[in-house]
Amino acid sequence: MSELEQSNLSFAAIEGHEKPVTILKRALANKTLAHAYLFSGDAGIGKKMTALALAAAVNCQNAGPEGGCGACPSCRKIATGGHPDLHMLAPDGEEIKIDQVRQVQADLSLKPFEGAKKVLIVDGVDCMNTASSNAFLKTLEEPPGDALLLLITALPQSLLPTIRSRCQEIRFQPLPRRTLAQALMRKRGLSEEDAWFLAALAQGSMGRGLEMDVEQEKAERGRVLEFWSGLAHQGPGETLALAESYAKDRDRFDRLLAIGVECLRDAMVYRATGEARLLVNARAEEQYRQWGERVPFSGMVADLELFVSSRGLLDRRVSAQLVAENLFFKLGRG
Repeated sequence: MSELEQSNLSFAAIEGHEKPVTILKRALANKTLAHAYLFSGDAGIGKKMTALALAAAVNCQNAGPEGGCGACPSCRKIATGGHPDLHMLAPDGEEIKIDQVRQVQADLSLKPFEGAKKVLIVDGVDCMNTASSNAFLKTLEEPPGDALLLLITALPQSLLPTIRSRCQEIRFQPLPRRTLAQALMRKRGLSEEDAWFLAALAQGSMGRGLEMDVEQEKAERGRVLEFWSGLAHQGPGETLALAESYAKDRDRFDRLLAIGVECLRDAMVYRATGEARLLVNARAEEQYRQWGERVPFSGMVADLELFVSSRGLLDRRVSAQLVAENLFFKLGRG
């Protein structure tokens, strides 16, 4: 079942975005819908689902206060992507090209086939190149009267100011951890502990929360903690070999650094509060408790600074081998 089918095309099914949904519902009720909206916010937090729900609401044959009914022919066609008046524009490779823009301009120039409005959803409008952006600007400046343009981006600041200024921008905020955890329990059947764990990792993104493998994420953190505790027992040769191994795979090394920062954050939070619910990885509560008894808070801060500086060095393309050696030897002595 697709995400859209799960949502039933209803505004009521959109999790945690009361303000954007209220704005759109009020505009529909007052018949003051703008011709173009820019939905901005982090990836995977519900912008596209809201755009599809709005597309259903304007074309639904039995629309109510919560938008589309989800059952009429129009809603069913939108749910399957088969509605002739719904057009989707997304990057072809890394860019949205001018030929794609010209095609949707031709589509929008026609009258609606079945619905009240033609709806264009541009998913990743920031991926337009200069030529396609300038071409699309003409559509925003002279929009067809029966077309609704919905632009989606995680990078609104990268858009041409002329494009951004011709849209009504609606900002989507990351979902609160509790809201996301509750949704993941319902949608994925996760335990409360696993749902809170993934909700923390997803950082407010429903899309990431639905996609992540909870067992893989837990196993990764277990391996990092085991690796970290084992450094103190490694000889110099073994530490150098580990550094070389990680240096050969920068993505793996960067992942180690990211989880290290997360673990230190958890350890410091637990030492300060003793609250397991505030942790990203509550399964490691006992390890964090022991860590706090063994390591002074100043030592945790120093380790955190070491991890953060190591990530900065990697970003500046400093030798991964040297960064790994410095990190592993210092951690081993700590």
